[in-house]
Amino acid sequence: MQLKLPNIYHYKHLKVLLAIPVLMMLFGILLSTHLQFDTTLSGGVSVLLQTNSTISPSAFASAVSSKLGVSEPTIASSPGGYQVTIPMNNSLSNAQNYLIAFFDYNANYSVQSVNATSIQIALQHNPANETLASELKTAQAQENQTLSLMSSSLGSELGELRPFINTSKYAYGTSNPQQMANVAKFAFSNASTVYKDNVISDLKSIVPFTSYSYQQVTPTLSSYFLSQVEYLIIIAFILVSISVLFIFRSPAPAFAVVFGAGNDIIVALGFMAIFRIPLGLDSLGGLLMLIGYSIDTDMLTAMRILKRHEGTPEDRAYSSMKTGITMTATAIVSFAILFIVSLVAYIPTYYEISGVVLFGLIGDIITTWFGNASIVLLYYKWRERR
Repeated sequence: MQLKLPNIYHYKHLKVLLAIPVLMMLFGILLSTHLQFDTTLSGGVSVLLQTNSTISPSAFASAVSSKLGVSEPTIASSPGGYQVTIPMNNSLSNAQNYLIAFFDYNANYSVQSVNATSIQIALQHNPANETLASELKTAQAQENQTLSLMSSSLGSELGELRPFINTSKYAYGTSNPQQMANVAKFAFSNASTVYKDNVISDLKSIVPFTSYSYQQVTPTLSSYFLSQVEYLIIIAFILVSISVLFIFRSPAPAFAVVFGAGNDIIVALGFMAIFRIPLGLDSLGGLLMLIGYSIDTDMLTAMRILKRHEGTPEDRAYSSMKTGITMTATAIVSFAILFIVSLVAYIPTYYEISGVVLFGLIGDIITTWFGNASIVLLYYKWRERR
């Protein structure tokens, strides 16, 4: 059956249509101020519990605070249970910082070792070369200094891990970098496992659960992830803008496409705040997929209005709308099914990705056909009047 829709583009005041997605954008910005970050971006420990037990979030938070000895735990209802978020343990967080510092020094040591070996080989072929002898002495001094820094970082790491493991059983030689590296990795891994087991055991004593998902990210790593998220979004929009400018040779269509994709993301973030879908690496994947869907319909609109010549521009925009809404509706149905299935089956990753794309596509219908198409039509009429 052919989709029958009124041709809204015969309306003379297209700027009024454009105001609708702008209001949606403002609404999305307001809601997104309440958006939550998951532990991959905010740091801490997040545990998703699947349980049939019922407990009020305030009572759950009070019990978690008392049992685990943490301040300000966050409890949120999630599909099939609860999501518990607690601050990262200070000792583990400090230990990971020392671990990162250790491997930074270890990387420097590897470079210095190769440099010293190269100088030593050259000196063997030219023993009388005083410059090489001086360089070798400097290189060996740098190696020893770096080894000392590695040993100090490892000692500080093990000191932070003492509440969880018996660090005295981790023997190592301070002149053996490989041995120290093995101890640094295994000690932190074992301590993290012990801490995780303690957290799960304490939570199970508060609320019985059938299964769980555990995620632990230190503030250092979460800040890195957050910077990468910002970098990816910025790069995506820059590449989109360059591509559209190259095709249309005009900033107006490029602005329309970027406006459409940006507004879809903002609307999705607003709905994420309403449905308590946290922003993290999983939902970021949904946002990047949403950019692709948005560009598809926005480019379809701009190409038909500006590049084709059959009929009036309003008729071409109307034809694009019918095709685009059919495409988007198909995707909405698919992601709605995935969203419902992941909600019932308790699959957090699919729930977050499908929720982000689903809400973003709903917003895309309004953004594209009221906003993006109106901008392109206004640009076309302005260009014709010149």
